[in-house]
Amino acid sequence: PEIRLPLSLYVVTDRDDPESGFSSARTTEQAAAIAVDIGAIWAAADIVFDPVNVREIEVPGDVLRAVAESLDAGPFFEQVGRTFDVPDAGAVNGFLVRIAGGVNGFAPDGSRVFFVVDQPTVYDERVSSHELGHILGLRHALDDPGRLMFSGTNGIDLDEEEQVVARYGALGLLDRGP
Repeated sequence: PEIRLPLSLYVVTDRDDPESGFSSARTTEQAAAIAVDIGAIWAAADIVFDPVNVREIEVPGDVLRAVAESLDAGPFFEQVGRTFDVPDAGAVNGFLVRIAGGVNGFAPDGSRVFFVVDQPTVYDERVSSHELGHILGLRHALDDPGRLMFSGTNGIDLDEEEQVVARYGALGLLDRGP
């Protein structure tokens, strides 16, 4: 049977300087389109992201700078609920940012959060789905560039073992709640 996970995507703006190089240039419409494409990739594992909330949020510039310059999500996690809020948090939460330490995206270990840059070197939905794979317990594939978990390609395939692991990971996220 399908597993349904709430997903929230946030277009992140620098609260202190919206025109800075840290604010995402994406629109909420673009984020919603990415969510649809993520759903198509994860359908292979019978994982459905529903409901999908798409919002804009403003984050202090120094917090965004830490993510952009060093992939340091620590200040982000420390400031949530203190200097900025993340409304409508889902079981999984994606943040669309302008830049993130020179990578396409990342998911901090042990979190239900991923970050994706505005102009990745691969398809947006692929980067987001790859980072979701890490949240669901998948590791990098080393042998097949057609696989979702192979780094730096546009592969989207999930083998049977990855599907099983991802489904267990999704059920674990549901048990923890938002």
